[in-house]
Amino acid sequence: MREVMKYYYKTKDGRVVGHVSRLEELVSGDSKTCKKTIPHFNDGGQAGIPDGMPATHRVYGLETVQDNLKPVYVVEGEKCAYALHTLGLQAVSTVGGCGSVHLADLSDLNDVKQCVLLPDNDDAGKKFMYRVFKKLQALDDKPDTKLLELPELHEKGDICDYLASMSDLQGWNEIDSLEKHPKRAEIVEHFKGVVDSFMEDVPASWKFIVTKSKHKLISVNDFNAMKLPQRELMLTPWLASGSINMVFADRGIGKTFFCLSCAVALANGEDFLGYKASKPVPVLYLDGEMQAASMQYRLRQLTKGEPTKAPLSIFTPDCQDLTDHIPDVGNRMGRSEIDELVAMVNPKVIFIDNISTFIRTGNENEGDSWAPVQEWAVQLRKHGISVVFVHHANKEGKQRGSHKKEDVMDVVIQLKRPDDYLQGTDDTRMLIRYTKARHLEAKDAEDIEATLKMVDGNLEWDWQAGDMQLQRALALLKDGMSMSDVAEEFGVSKSTVHRWKNKGIEQGKL
Repeated sequence: MREVMKYYYKTKDGRVVGHVSRLEELVSGDSKTCKKTIPHFNDGGQAGIPDGMPATHRVYGLETVQDNLKPVYVVEGEKCAYALHTLGLQAVSTVGGCGSVHLADLSDLNDVKQCVLLPDNDDAGKKFMYRVFKKLQALDDKPDTKLLELPELHEKGDICDYLASMSDLQGWNEIDSLEKHPKRAEIVEHFKGVVDSFMEDVPASWKFIVTKSKHKLISVNDFNAMKLPQRELMLTPWLASGSINMVFADRGIGKTFFCLSCAVALANGEDFLGYKASKPVPVLYLDGEMQAASMQYRLRQLTKGEPTKAPLSIFTPDCQDLTDHIPDVGNRMGRSEIDELVAMVNPKVIFIDNISTFIRTGNENEGDSWAPVQEWAVQLRKHGISVVFVHHANKEGKQRGSHKKEDVMDVVIQLKRPDDYLQGTDDTRMLIRYTKARHLEAKDAEDIEATLKMVDGNLEWDWQAGDMQLQRALALLKDGMSMSDVAEEFGVSKSTVHRWKNKGIEQGKL
């Protein structure tokens, strides 16, 4: 390889402290050029960086920073900084690129009014500028720091690539000086116009204060300016992207039927019980107790034998090669095993049916046993994945075990029998009620009474929304039953029935 350029590192007063050699070689039989840079900071100009070298010597271009009222451009690599130098602009970079930014001392930029970060168009370029920004923020008199993402820049492109794309610089090799270029003034004017048009604040997410323990703080103003992923309602109104939810019920109510029907609606982008799925999304359904044949029968009836539009992936114990190998989300290994399933099918929603079969480590009645599961669900939420935990009710009708489970939940849905349900004579009928409804408006949190029937060999749902107890009470009052008898029928006070009656009159039902 031959040396094509030497970039001299100098102190702010112009004293040379080392240089970086740029080597290039045309790859045989190819139009590509192999490139390499070698630092020379040892005594006598020898290659390498000595231990104990002053951190300020790691900054290239300091001697160009002579006017603190003019912007200083921060770029990645000596080639880019040098190009801007030859256009008469103040620019700096650091030796070693992204991985060595932390070793550089930028304190000589302490009194500069403004720094403009020009990242390369790739993840490494943005990471480099993020690290530069954090170092600038640590200065006593930190400069106003802006970000300039150059328009129409190809992937991995840098400021030199952008300049070379200009009509006035066709054929420029990105290394030669532009100091005596006949169109230099026009090039500088064009570049400053781009700066004025595209320069913006650094991302608000860069402004977190990070402790030694890696905890983060951010001011409310920066937090409000962050570009966060918007909550997408996948099953309106209750199932949002990146949400954590629970469906619980006593045994035999039909919670698996309900959750499977939600999963099918999500995978098909269709409505269910008034819930609306905006588009098909991939779903992972983890079942821990049902026979595979029963699961298959239910899904065939709910899908009418038609394939789902998006993948609906089923985990069922009977189809596992190993015996007694349902992952235990209560321990690290079990969570890792579920993470493998998630990585393979990339779901937007995960149903875990149910907590008792998939979370076996710890004591269900102790909040501390739930803590690692909750943290795992929060990590899924960060990736935009929603989780629906399916759980049993206790003897009092509440969700079983520690109520700390509900702390992080967005929505908790209880399924129960309607008051007038007759065991052995009714179809599968359930009352669907929100016991926690974060983000939901009152009109969206109404009770739903749903009935599952077999129609022409397929399972179909019928439903109506509203206060079912109120509606049945109004029907009895309309039929002439006294308020005392209605109160006795529902086990409520006469004053409650009186309120129901007034509400019925307001609604025009009485």
